[in-house]
Amino acid sequence: RPAQAATGDANSAADGGCAVPPKDLRRLRVSGSCGKLGSNRRLQCEYTTGGYHALSAISALNLGADLVHVMCAPDAASVIKTYSPELIVCPGLDPERLLERMDAVVLGPGLGRCSQLSRLIDGSTRFLMAYGFLCESLRNDDIPALQSAILTPNMVEFSRLCESALGVHDVLNIKDQNQLQDLAARLSSHLNTSLFVKGKVDIITSPDGNVVIGDEEGCPRRCGGQGDVTSGTLAMFLLWASRNLSGSEAKLAAGLASSQLVRRCAKLAFSSIGRSMITTDLISNIPVVLQEIDKGK
Repeated sequence: RPAQAATGDANSAADGGCAVPPKDLRRLRVSGSCGKLGSNRRLQCEYTTGGYHALSAISALNLGADLVHVMCAPDAASVIKTYSPELIVCPGLDPERLLERMDAVVLGPGLGRCSQLSRLIDGSTRFLMAYGFLCESLRNDDIPALQSAILTPNMVEFSRLCESALGVHDVLNIKDQNQLQDLAARLSSHLNTSLFVKGKVDIITSPDGNVVIGDEEGCPRRCGGQGDVTSGTLAMFLLWASRNLSGSEAKLAAGLASSQLVRRCAKLAFSSIGRSMITTDLISNIPVVLQEIDKGK
């Protein structure tokens, strides 16, 4: 395309100032607002999110999980294993073997579209799942039973679910927080499952209409992988809460705990690193926040 005419002060262009995004990152609330880049490598597959699965698993370990298994495509296993020696990496997707050994399961982005994984959804294990498989089911009017699951969409995914399930369009243009909460409650009731809607304010719902809000101060940075930290910590909090509370109450309590933890970690990481913060910086602050919580008890 023809180059756009350059405008602005020549000196600011010379020192690179015009090439730096605004300091006030609060205006850029969606992951990718500061840029989405591609790296061309000689790989057999077009796209892999193996690193994000590792982020979720490592977050659970940092929170206090004793053992974390990562089930993945065989080609990705050796790479994921290099992220941490503590990860138990299992090549292949075998739902029966997974269910037999786990207290909680996180179905990651991409895996949620695999029809084989629908067999995982029953009442015996706590689940957190991506929205992809559900979107495909909604299009086919075949909604799976999700009583044991917590669905964790971001705002873009939430808007697509509202469109598929409720026929509500342009959700991303809704600015009123109360309206978003009402939509989340309607969607949760329609799907008969709990939701953790990630956004500027986290919305945690249960199918019976209860809603709690995670609005603790976090950070304006939205780097890729932050949602995977939420899924890993949410799985652990859900397991622990389920030992003391009923199903619906446990999910609300776990959602609020995960929201507060991740937001505090993000705030600490951003305060020390700024716009260069990445998700691993957030994860490194999980032990710090846990120590603060323990001291406050």
